[in-house]
Amino acid sequence: MPRPSLYAIALGALEKGRGVAIATVVGAHGSTPRHLGARMLVADDGEQWGTVGGGRIEQLVVEAAREVARGATPRVVRQHLVRDLAMCCGGSMEVALTPGAPSREAIAQLAAAKGPHTIVTPIDGAPITVRAVRDDDPPLHHPKIAGGELLEKVGVRERAIVYGLGHVARNLGPLLAQLGFEVIACDDGETGATAPAWAARFIESFDPAEVERELGGLRADDHVLIVTRDHAIDQKLLEQLIAREDIAYLGMIGSRGKVGRFKKRLEAKGLLDGDEGARRWQRLRAPIGLDIAAETPEEIAIAIAAELVALRRRGVAPRTRSVVGDWRPLRPEET
Repeated sequence: MPRPSLYAIALGALEKGRGVAIATVVGAHGSTPRHLGARMLVADDGEQWGTVGGGRIEQLVVEAAREVARGATPRVVRQHLVRDLAMCCGGSMEVALTPGAPSREAIAQLAAAKGPHTIVTPIDGAPITVRAVRDDDPPLHHPKIAGGELLEKVGVRERAIVYGLGHVARNLGPLLAQLGFEVIACDDGETGATAPAWAARFIESFDPAEVERELGGLRADDHVLIVTRDHAIDQKLLEQLIAREDIAYLGMIGSRGKVGRFKKRLEAKGLLDGDEGARRWQRLRAPIGLDIAAETPEEIAIAIAAELVALRRRGVAPRTRSVVGDWRPLRPEET
């Protein structure tokens, strides 16, 4: 069962008559433990949910947020982590403390989590509001400061479409669900695979066209992962998906040898011709995952999940690979 959001917790606390304050990172400069948009909820008795980075900075924020939760004036905690707090991180942070009660309407909307919307958090501690998404709003996971407000797009769950329900997928699926992905599990059922508890949806097919019909089309935030039990299935899937430049990510499991053979077969079929074909191949993440010398299904799942987190946070995944059976350190020109 998914964990309740901070907003659902805040709404529950307000409904019980508890005072709450929402601590939001609205400034992060240099090396800091959390960045723009990180949030923490603090109750009037000091109970807290979430984190803005731990250590002395969090201790100060909790103390101030507890006062705000009890009715004190909203404020912004500004600290240089080295100069003011003797923390080794470096950099500085600004954390806005917003009383929960005046923001109750927005909190209720966010707790319901229906549809895409933008959270507007004034830096001065004024009530949080929620509005419809605009064209100039920041992309998902990349909030920005504009006009004295933190703007954050939420309410959109990235999808992870996982082809195959073997050892890797059974370890990967729960990780991706915990990371907030809407996981779509796809398998032909010949091995007796059934809908896993961590999947938002199970589609009994390896046909990308059928999967797309079932989903009502692919989206720009879709992450497609090919991790089936059969190389022939992997190749067929890759042939049908490699031209899809309208998705966020396409990854396939396998050794460098397998990937090299697949490339030659795709070239023979004309799927990698010219500059367009070269771009297609460059977009493919294969072997899939960060190169951490992963070997077991559990390790490979972590490597894949880590790559998707890097893509989410940086906008681009590092040019490294997780390889089973033929790991070696990457040369500088390969990174």
